[in-house]
Amino acid sequence: GWFNCSGCHANGGGGMGPALMDQKWIYGSSMESIHATIRDGRPNGMPSFRDKIPDDQIWELAAFVRSLSGNAPSSAAPSRNDDMMAHPSENRMPDAATLGKSP
Repeated sequence: GWFNCSGCHANGGGGMGPALMDQKWIYGSSMESIHATIRDGRPNGMPSFRDKIPDDQIWELAAFVRSLSGNAPSSAAPSRNDDMMAHPSENRMPDAATLGKSP
């Protein structure tokens, strides 16, 4: 299923739900606390996702949420490798104009 976290948390900046990008968290910023919040919900608005999201995905979401606030450990792997951006394909054949030119 698809769940709209940003509907309440406004892409981490806070909205109807609390901001996820700051360092002040009511129920704690540990992985265990974030996991428990997603799994069990919290009073006054945060629903439980216990029977809606598999536990391994809840842990992945907890890691993502924690990374938003800058609380992620420095040893955490980045979510993407920007070195892979804007590089030509190594498997692409040169076009005919390039083949006819000498260096």
